[in-house]
Amino acid sequence: MQMQVFSQSVTHTLEDGKHKKSIRSLDGVRAIACLGVVSFHLNLWSLIGHVWSPALDDTGAIFSSLALMGESGVLLFFVLSGFLLFLPYAKAMLFDSEWPSLRRFYIRRVFRILPAYYVTLFLMLLYLSPDYLLPQYRDKLWLFLTFRMDLPATYQQLNAPFWTLAIEFQFYLLLPLIAWLMGRLVRWGSLNMRLFKLTICLLVMFTWGMATRYWGFKLADTNQLDYLIPHSLADTLRPFIFGTVSKFFESFAIGMFVCMIYIYSQHASPIAKTRRSLRLLAPFSFLFGITLLCVVNLWHYYVIYMIGRSLHFLDPYHEFLEGYRDIFMQVGFSLSYGFALFAILFGPRWLQRPFEWSPLRWLGFISFSLYMWHDPLILYFLGSLLPHFQAMEWSGPAKYAAYVLWVIVTAIPLSFIFYRRIELPGMRLGEKLCQLSAARKPAIAATPVTVPDSRTLRTPKPSSSSS
Repeated sequence: MQMQVFSQSVTHTLEDGKHKKSIRSLDGVRAIACLGVVSFHLNLWSLIGHVWSPALDDTGAIFSSLALMGESGVLLFFVLSGFLLFLPYAKAMLFDSEWPSLRRFYIRRVFRILPAYYVTLFLMLLYLSPDYLLPQYRDKLWLFLTFRMDLPATYQQLNAPFWTLAIEFQFYLLLPLIAWLMGRLVRWGSLNMRLFKLTICLLVMFTWGMATRYWGFKLADTNQLDYLIPHSLADTLRPFIFGTVSKFFESFAIGMFVCMIYIYSQHASPIAKTRRSLRLLAPFSFLFGITLLCVVNLWHYYVIYMIGRSLHFLDPYHEFLEGYRDIFMQVGFSLSYGFALFAILFGPRWLQRPFEWSPLRWLGFISFSLYMWHDPLILYFLGSLLPHFQAMEWSGPAKYAAYVLWVIVTAIPLSFIFYRRIELPGMRLGEKLCQLSAARKPAIAATPVTVPDSRTLRTPKPSSSSS
């Protein structure tokens, strides 16, 4: 009983004293994504620091590959962002609900991300990399301040995970425009027609992501497309279209597609029959997603770490696996997470319950700060503390245990403090600004949500995007 009271108290604190209208299991999914990235950096740096060594026989290498699987957690974040941020837009397109306020969207995003990011950036510049404050580094510093640290000049510098925040923030900036363009096409016709048109739009977005990925990795440094676009112009556009490792529109599109199915299942008629059908599919979707994740992870482990050393059953496919890893590997991870996300959303309770476990949700709440701070703390241990353990001739497992314990007792409390003292106040301020903005607007009678009949066509409804 006391444990239950404690759990409810912690959850209440992290939810800022009010029940959030959220999908509880997705807090756990967010935690899994963050823990994956933490475990990847923990194991990668400990591999480089010779805290552990991977098994080189094929069977052992398969298990060793799991230690580095967490790198793909970044893609789970992208898929999850595509799902969550597209929810109000998908509802407006399919069921004529009120179009989301542009001002409210940007205020929420800015005050959710910028306070914690800028405080973290300032502290890291001050204590970890003061060189960036010198005049000769002014251009690089400007990239960090304007969320363009995914460019080659700053890619994985200062703090390795920062480049992914640039990808996320740029998606935030573009999503309202992308959704508005989709809405111009989708928001008329029967429900089935709307579903079809929105699916086409998302396929176009997915194709754009794959095409720009192929262009950036295979064609941008060649003259093969000079007959279509001058090479100098292509080089100018490359930072905006591709960056360093692409903009991952295909990953966001997968999350948005799952979002479309979810919104349809919540509001379409008959709801019960639709949900029952999706629930039957969910376990198979989860199994397929996990299987695909393991297969793509073996591919990743083979070409990044083990070529010529292990997993020799993949040697006959070496040319393809190596040549197209940058094109298809990331989308393979994203698809596997898309299938798993679908299963968690629509699956039976036994599938959802593990992701609703309270301690996992707590980590999901503090995941943003944990994501930003874990890597510097890992590197501090390896640079400053590990030599002492090595001097005492600790065994490999003992050093690894101390290493993991260090991350737990430093990164998690620090992230909790950042969440309570910086992230939550920022979100509260954002909500107050949204309320003030809404209070200035004249009251408008609420428009009921109508479900388009799948057998009839309707005249186009004008978009009502708020500025």
